[in-house]
Amino acid sequence: MKIIKNLIIAGVFLLLGVLLTAKFDYTDKVSASGITGSSTGPSSGVQDIYDTGYGHSRFAVIARDVMPAVVNIKTERSFEYNYTSPFDRFFESDPFFDNFFGVPRQQQQPKTRKQIQKGEGSGFIYTTDGFIMTNNHVVEKADKIIVRLNTGDELEAKIIGTDPETDLAVIKVDKKFDDNKIAKLGDSDELWVGDWVVAIGSPYSLEKTVTVGVVSAKDRAGIGLQNGPVFQDFIQTDAAINPGNSGGPLLNIKGEVIGINAAVNAVAQGIGFAIPVNMAKKISENLMTDGKVKRAYLGIMPKEINPAEKEVLGLKENQEGVLVATVEKDTPAEDAGFKADDIIIEMDGKKIRNLEQFRFDLAAYSPGKKIDFKILRDGKEKNISVKLGDRSSLTADKPEVKTEKESEDLLGLSVKNIDGETKKKYNISIDNGVIVTDIDDKSVLSGKLQEGDVIDKVIVSGEHFQIAKVDDLRKAVSKLKGRKDNFIVKFIRNGVKDYVLVKP
Repeated sequence: MKIIKNLIIAGVFLLLGVLLTAKFDYTDKVSASGITGSSTGPSSGVQDIYDTGYGHSRFAVIARDVMPAVVNIKTERSFEYNYTSPFDRFFESDPFFDNFFGVPRQQQQPKTRKQIQKGEGSGFIYTTDGFIMTNNHVVEKADKIIVRLNTGDELEAKIIGTDPETDLAVIKVDKKFDDNKIAKLGDSDELWVGDWVVAIGSPYSLEKTVTVGVVSAKDRAGIGLQNGPVFQDFIQTDAAINPGNSGGPLLNIKGEVIGINAAVNAVAQGIGFAIPVNMAKKISENLMTDGKVKRAYLGIMPKEINPAEKEVLGLKENQEGVLVATVEKDTPAEDAGFKADDIIIEMDGKKIRNLEQFRFDLAAYSPGKKIDFKILRDGKEKNISVKLGDRSSLTADKPEVKTEKESEDLLGLSVKNIDGETKKKYNISIDNGVIVTDIDDKSVLSGKLQEGDVIDKVIVSGEHFQIAKVDDLRKAVSKLKGRKDNFIVKFIRNGVKDYVLVKP
């Protein structure tokens, strides 16, 4: 009986072992569907990097499918410059040759020479009739644009429209393309931080280069890029992006374009920036229709609210907003009843997150659109409806007004009224004000202000001088002549307002 009992026990354990073993798959090959099943939660992304149907990674399949839509862009821009021969410069100031020849040598006038500057970047075809999306800085001021297709064919392209304020451009080649040869545009709002992304382009002239990484961050703004766009809402990625990648696509794991590669942090590794495709869709539609982008404006000078200021201003812990520092005269904001010190907490039903998001969303509206704002005024909520103005009217070509730059009269500052040229040069979005273009070393503001600062207000003995034009600054400075009183200059630097106390 004991032997039978032992055999029964052994049989039970053997049966359990067989059943348990059947529950596991110990093969070397791992199936994506075996990992995730039909899950639609966050872990379902695991199946996206495998493609058992082809035996290659999903990245390889994306590269194969999208590569025909990616193009290399070569540009040429001609410019003239003055040139004087080194031989002429060597002899023209030597009195020996003047005496030897018996007559003074004529000073050589500079000769005008023409030079061709070449550039290179990337782009992608997104319509069957040959429209190509790229960066503005790739094709800006180009006299000739050559697009090299994936097949090796080269076609001349023409500029349809550019938008320096977002660094986007649309160009076109005269060729028809099949649906499977164009890039598919995705939805950049659906991106998660940590999602896989693929970049394709021509870094350092190395065409058809594919790099892979993840979304490192979203909604990046305030990036200090030289001649960078005014409106920033970048996708940050660690997929390698280098010079020449500009204008190329950033793709999600489905092979859809979710960004346009635009910039890289030159002093860091793994920090690249792409323009969200949802922004690019709107911009490209305007460029294809009108060749330019029409943006709305409100007519206020908004200010970021830091955490320490929220409680003082009456904002709740979970509430964000932007402070109205100034309401400009004869603007939609003034007509609608906005006042300085109002706090905007909602725009068109959308809660305000931060200053950059507010500026970006506002500029995305079309001129003439009527939208509702929810504000806090003296701690109470109030609704204001505004018909937005046309921002382009502020930067339209106007007769040039020469501005005096007498440092004696203007505290040792060279200043200029803000216009389209200065906004682009100093990468600012402020529409009115006085910008510092130079500072004399002996100025009382040397070391306190810097080039590119916007002077907003001067306070002298309790009297506030709002500075909207150079003439306003002159009036404020006139109050200081012969006086030893301290005064305060309120200024804006990188979108942030600050104050400096000046002791003459």
